[in-house]
Formats: sequence, C-alpha cells, structure tokens
Amino acid sequence: MSASVKKLLDLSSGDSHNAGMKPITFVRQVIAGCLCPSLLQSDALPPDARLRAQMLLQHFDGGSAGSYTGSCGSMYVRDTIAKFISLRDGGIPSSPEQVFITVEAQRGLMVMMRLLCQSEGVSSVMIPDPAPHSLTRLLERMGMVPVPYRLQEQGGWSLERAELNRVIQASRGRSSPRAIYISNPGNPTGHVQCRESIEDVIRFAADEDLFLLVNEVYQNTVFADGSEFLSYKRVLAEMGDPYSESVQLASLHSLSNGIMGECGFRTGYMELVNVDQAVMLYTDTLLTGDLCPPVIGQIALDVMADPPRPGEPSYTLYTQGCQVH
Repeated sequence: MSASVKKLLDLSSGDSHNAGMKPITFVRQVIAGCLCPSLLQSDALPPDARLRAQMLLQHFDGGSAGSYTGSCGSMYVRDTIAKFISLRDGGIPSSPEQVFITVEAQRGLMVMMRLLCQSEGVSSVMIPDPAPHSLTRLLERMGMVPVPYRLQEQGGWSLERAELNRVIQASRGRSSPRAIYISNPGNPTGHVQCRESIEDVIRFAADEDLFLLVNEVYQNTVFADGSEFLSYKRVLAEMGDPYSESVQLASLHSLSNGIMGECGFRTGYMELVNVDQAVMLYTDTLLTGDLCPPVIGQIALDVMADPPRPGEPSYTLYTQGCQVH
C-alpha cells in the first residue's frame, strides 16, 4: 500500500518562498531601513544595511520610498545594475540608459513583443520545446505565433543549429519569424549553454535577421561541475565584427528567480544591446504607462546587483544565505 500524501507543494509558478525558501536577511534589512527611516538612527540594523538604505533614500524623490521613480526605474539603481553587468561580463561596458527596470521580466518581454509586432504579416517567435509554461500564453496575448524548435534531450537538452535551420525553413510561407527566444540557463530543463552553442545561436540570428530575446533569470544558480554561465551579451561582444555591432539583443533578469526568489516584489530588468535609439525611446514610452516599477523591488534589485562585499558586516550572513527569523 502506498503512503498517503501529507503535503503537496505547487511549484508550477516557481515561487521559491512558497516552497519554503526564506528571504535573505540583508535584503529585508535594507528595505526596512528605507520604509522606516527611524531605524537608521539606531543600532537595530547593521551599519552596512543602514548605509545602503541612506544612500538609496538620497536618490528617491522626497527622500521616501513612497515616491514615484522614473518610468524605467531609478537612474541610481539602473546605474548599479549596469555596473553589475559590466563586472559580470569581464569589463564589457554597460550603460544605465540601456537598462530598463520593469514590473517583472515578463513586462520587458511584452514590450519587446509589441515592438516586434509592428510590421505587416503574421509575426512569429521561435521558442524552445519544452518552454516556460507562461511563454505560449504571452505570445497568444500579444497576437504572435510560436514556432517551436526542439531541444535535444539526448544531448542534455542542448540547442543545435541544425534544428534551428530546419524549423525556420519549415516556417517560411506560413509566418515571418521576428525573433528567437532563448532561456539560458534553461527553464524548465536547467541546461546551461556553452560558449560554442551561444555563438551558433548568435550566427543564426545574424543570418536570419532575428532579434535575440534571452531570458537569463537563473544566471546565479549554476552549480553543476563543468558548467559556467556566460551571458549572451558577453559572448556577442567577444565575437567581434560583424556580430558584436549588429545583432540585436534583449537580456532579461528578475528578482523572482535564482538566489532571491522574491516573486512578490514583481520587479526585474531588461538590458537592450545594439538597439536603435528610436527603439530605445519607444521602449521608454511604452513603459511610461506603468508610471514606475515597484520601488521596494527596485531596492531589492540594488542589493542583488551589489551585494555585501568581503569585509563588510553583513557579508558572511549574506553569503551563507542565512534566513530572516
């Protein structure tokens, strides 16, 4: 006789905290200092958390986390994120003007879909199979047709150029692919692309004039032996001409996944690479309707992009992933 089920966890949404993961203490301490500035006048918070909260409040209108920021997020936080991206990518420059903080990463993806839908004909996007469970619903909502390419299970869910070639050739005459969506590390497969695989995709995008939509929200959770996260932006830059200056890319990241798991803060960011200035302006315009992304989420993004450093009071606790009690 099988044992009865005592507890069932719904993991379909990827809600880490709902599954038992606890918040990171430093994140909540900085948020507490921003929401209740009187805490900054006491020893209730460690000195580096107080300093971070004070710095953030200086860059919020009225010195309050209750104020609106810019529609694409606080420029101070966008600058923190740009510095994080540059450090992650070995010094390749990143500009805060190309970083857009959004109401979750999916909002950034929706904006790019809307931009890609502007031309005539049936717009489609190449997507992996298997794909994130919400992706096909998003495409349907945006009026775009999914064109699935099969990930190779026998190769550890790898992405192969031959399959991409086969799929795009088969789609001709029925739809007009505008972009290719990549999840790296893969969702739901967990596969981490190597440099050669990423280069193959970039060459394919260049050959077929496709926009690269890259979901990189699990970049901080690569633990397998022999696996290393390389961003598409870094590989693109290191490939040099003609690719580094021509292939258009949107890289997405989020608080909801990875080491943060802060789904409830509903905040992420998108970096655009090699995108025309007019498109950047239109992206800004589309995000204006949101007024601004959640400020609490922006505070947490600042911590994710610039966590405690060695020698600072909260470094050990942060790196151990200790929990709020």
